[in-house]
Amino acid sequence: MILSDGTILDLIQNGTMSIEPFDHSKLTPNGYDFSLSEKVVIEPNQGVQVETLESVFIPGFIGSMMFLRSSYARRGLVASFGFVDAGFRGKIRFYIKNLGNETVEIVKEKGVFQMIFLNMDKEALKTYEMRSGHYQNQGLK
Repeated sequence: MILSDGTILDLIQNGTMSIEPFDHSKLTPNGYDFSLSEKVVIEPNQGVQVETLESVFIPGFIGSMMFLRSSYARRGLVASFGFVDAGFRGKIRFYIKNLGNETVEIVKEKGVFQMIFLNMDKEALKTYEMRSGHYQNQGLK
């Protein structure tokens, strides 16, 4: 089940989940729009590794998926998103490539992808940090 904006807000307000910094205007009906930590300009047929401005903590009973905002996809961008495991903490780091014919600028702090949160049927036996935690609290290097 995808969590609604009201449930996401409840989880953040009671401290079960966190998005820092949290901007209420980036809350969508069924997710949250994450932005980049810096302005990025991507030339045609070029790609770049980026990270989010926001840091997230996902509790042990929620997983999440990411989707590039359609306004960027329509301009030819594609991104290397995966599933974010229950128990993940940190910034999201991903690769974005411009397959279009025009240079695309992504402005710092403007939403670039939406994360949707999925309620799991029960708490994970071993959350991300217990299994490997390899990218826990990651930062762009």
